[in-house]
Amino acid sequence: MQRRKFLTTSGALISALPLMRLKPFNKDFFMGDEVVKINIGKINCTIFRDLMFKYLAKDFFINANEDELKQAEIKYNINPDNIPSPFIAVLLQYDDKKILIDTGVGFLDEPLIFRGESYVFKGRLQQLLQQENIKKEDITDVIVTHFHPDHIGGICKADGNLIFPNAQFHIHEDEWNYWHTSQSDNQPALFKYFIEKNITPLKNQKLNLFKGEFADPLTGITAIKAEGHTPGQVALNIHSDNEHLLYISDAFLHPLHIEHTDWQTNYDLDYDKAKQSRIKLLELAYKNNMLVNAFHFNFPGLGRIDKTGNNWAWNYQ
Repeated sequence: MQRRKFLTTSGALISALPLMRLKPFNKDFFMGDEVVKINIGKINCTIFRDLMFKYLAKDFFINANEDELKQAEIKYNINPDNIPSPFIAVLLQYDDKKILIDTGVGFLDEPLIFRGESYVFKGRLQQLLQQENIKKEDITDVIVTHFHPDHIGGICKADGNLIFPNAQFHIHEDEWNYWHTSQSDNQPALFKYFIEKNITPLKNQKLNLFKGEFADPLTGITAIKAEGHTPGQVALNIHSDNEHLLYISDAFLHPLHIEHTDWQTNYDLDYDKAKQSRIKLLELAYKNNMLVNAFHFNFPGLGRIDKTGNNWAWNYQ
């Protein structure tokens, strides 16, 4: 695929991706809410802030017109060398279900030494679940939207055992197949390491591989294929009593990707498909006036989509 040329050298990508040199912000950035609760009909939703991180404009908006980008940076008070971003996870509770959407980057007591480099992983999801009196054994299901480290790092302990031992895991078949075939050979070594440690062992666990453009892995949850960022990424329509929450995962990394659906990022494998997925999700959210939850937007990433003429916009709630 031509769009993947920048991925052909893992070393080049490692220098481009901040996650490869993962160091969380200092504790001052954890001031304020780390847990936000809302209700979608009969579904209780809890949004957890696992970690705060920073990205660079040169990686978020790689093909943006220079003048347009400068205007956007001024309008939205963006520091191009420091774009704050949370990593999140969402817990859904209804009936006898406790469903976790994504698992954060994970927590290790000691830095991970990988190929001579040191990586710090201090995700807070487990601590926040404990604060909410949610036991790991109580999680009935885990939906993984795609296999990037900030979404899968909290699946397994350092010893290889599952953190959520009683959960069934729900994953799109295309995501599983991509990362477990030669298609992903040129992906960064650390990404592959995360998948080997956190995803591959699931084949021997309670694993539900769903397929297609739309699927209903659980009651009240419709998975919508949102490929482009990765081949099997999904967004999730969480619905109950005619209320909806659209969890968009990494289809958009910043509100400017809503205003400019053709602005590309260094983290999308297929730019054309990523744009198509963005437009599909925007149309769905706008048509149905859905509340939207964005993984990387200002925490808790809740808002709605607006449209004037052909121009899309994001409104924080």
